[in-house]
Parts: sequence; structure tokens; C-alpha cells
Amino acid sequence: MSVYIDRKYLSFVSTRLEQFKQKQTDLYNFRCPYCGDSKKNKLKARGYVYRKSNDYFFVCHNCSKSTTFGKFLESIDGATYKQYALERYSNGETKQHNYKKPDFAELKGNAFSHFQSTRSGEATEKLAKKWNETSLDSVEKLPSDHYARAYIEKRRIPSKFWNEIFFVSKFKDFLDSEFPNHGKDEVPNDDRIVLFYTNEKGEITNVAGRALSDTKIRYVTIKVSDEKKVFGLHRLRKQERIYVLEGQFDSYFVENSVASGDSNLGGVAAVLPELDVVLVYDNEPRNRDIVKQIEKSVDLGHAVCLFPESVKGKDVNEMIQNGFTSDEIKSIIDTNTVKGLVAKLRLSSWRRC
Repeated sequence: MSVYIDRKYLSFVSTRLEQFKQKQTDLYNFRCPYCGDSKKNKLKARGYVYRKSNDYFFVCHNCSKSTTFGKFLESIDGATYKQYALERYSNGETKQHNYKKPDFAELKGNAFSHFQSTRSGEATEKLAKKWNETSLDSVEKLPSDHYARAYIEKRRIPSKFWNEIFFVSKFKDFLDSEFPNHGKDEVPNDDRIVLFYTNEKGEITNVAGRALSDTKIRYVTIKVSDEKKVFGLHRLRKQERIYVLEGQFDSYFVENSVASGDSNLGGVAAVLPELDVVLVYDNEPRNRDIVKQIEKSVDLGHAVCLFPESVKGKDVNEMIQNGFTSDEIKSIIDTNTVKGLVAKLRLSSWRRC
């Protein structure tokens, strides 16, 4: 059973591992998240997860880092690791050391909610800052002729969200000042739109920067807490249907939505258990990675939206720029939301790869 659990949780974080691929049964290869592999050759991938007896382990043939899968998972995603630890323990996996025994003394109600609300002292210190308490100027406060404001207007972001979108002329300097323990050395120090990932209290968990000048690193997201990376949680109404989208800008156009910032929408759904959640992937039927993620989500029983061929635009923001209204897009999403066997059948005709 432990191999099955390890394999399942590896799939959950696989989209966060650069050049992730399966070499053979129970052997996976990707760029090492500890050392980053080669800085000169971005094709180098010397990190491996492999099976030994009935467990997975991690090793890097560049920096020689070697550890259990549990410790590896904890370093990648603390919230997912806590779910993993609980599942292993609940299945009687007590002889291995891939995880720490959960503290059941305080565990009441939903276990996932408990783990989401429990933070270490260090994480609590990092989360002290809220999205509206930084030194940055919001787009709302920028001069009308400012190029960052012009960029947001061009993307047609509703003005009611401009107070949540920020501008910085030197991104790394800002991070070093506001989040001195962010732990990243190679961060671009250029002008960027800044978006804050938050928890439900509005406390900052991740900082995303979208470049405004020409650069190879268009988007960068810096983790500043151990909480799950979800954009827009402070705006969420859990009693209503929740929409999970890929892009942060996309979430501004769909009422009661959050964003993952990548194609791992299933990872966001995992922190919203037992709620009415719809996963709205980008409208890219020829993208193998997205199709693979949709297949995985359907197999896990999630409801997904598959946009009809008549809808032009690879994502919600592009659909808005192509003339659709927010109400029209929400109606299209609701009309084309499927799950289970119906989703599998619809996906087989929707995909183009």
C-alpha cells in the first residue's frame, strides 16, 4: 500500500517538477529542486525518485542529495506532505520513516482542515503580512499614464481588483526587503506586476511577479510560507460553487474563483475537500500536459469544464479580450461542466493530441 500512496502523491506534485518524466516502472526523472541541476544546460535532469522495497526514495546525481520520499515531498509542498503523512499513518504504515506521525491529540473534525490551519512558528512569522499591508503601490494608485496601469487596462482586468494588483520597479529588492527569508538567490530584479497568493485571512503565502520588460523569465512565483499555493482565497465564499482556474488574471473574471498559477488544478481541489468545486483548465485540447492533468482530475472524481470548439481563446482572459463577457463565460463553464463517465467520453472527443 505504501508504494501506491507514494506514487499517488508524486503525481500530485509532478507538474511542479521541471522536465518530469517516467523512465520506467517506479523510476522517475526530473531536474533536482535542491540544487537546480545545471545553470548552463536547462535540459540537464539528474534528480530521481526510485523504488526500494515498498517505498519511494529521492536521489540527485548532481548534488548527491539523498532522502526519503516523505522528506522530499515535505520540501516541495508542506501542505500536501501533511495529507500524505496522515494517509500513510491511517493505512498502518508505521514502520517506515518517510513521514512524521501526525499529532492526533488536537485533531477534531476534518483532518485536512486541521492541517491547513496548523502552522509552525516560522511560517506564522512569514504570514504576518497581508496582501494590503506591503510598501508597494497598487495599480489603482498609479498615474493614469503609467505603463503598468496601461498593461492591466489592456488585459481588461476589472478596476474593482486594481487595489489587489501591485507594481514594483525592482522585484528582488522588494522581496529581500519585505520577505528576507524567502530563500531564493536567482530572482529577477526588474520591473514587474506583483500578485499575492493568500490564505483565507488575506495573509500572503506566495508572491508572483509578471515581467513588464523583455526577459526570458516572464513569470516567477516565490514561496514565502508553508501553506498551499492558492490565489484569491481571501475572496472565496465556500458555501457557493467554487471555480478553480489556471491563471491569476483569469480568476478576476469568474465570480467566486481561485487560481493555481499552473496546470495543477487538482492540487488546489485537494485543499477544498467536500465542496462544490469545478476545475476550469485552459482551453488547449492540443496541450498534452493539460490533457493529462484533466484525465487525472476526472479519474479522481472532480468536475471539469471542457470548453466547446466554438469558444475562441486559450484561457478566460483571452476570451474576454475576444469579446466575451464575464457572465457569458460563467454560463459557458456551467453548461460544459462534466464529471465521471460523461467527462471521460467528452474528453475523448475534446482532446486533439
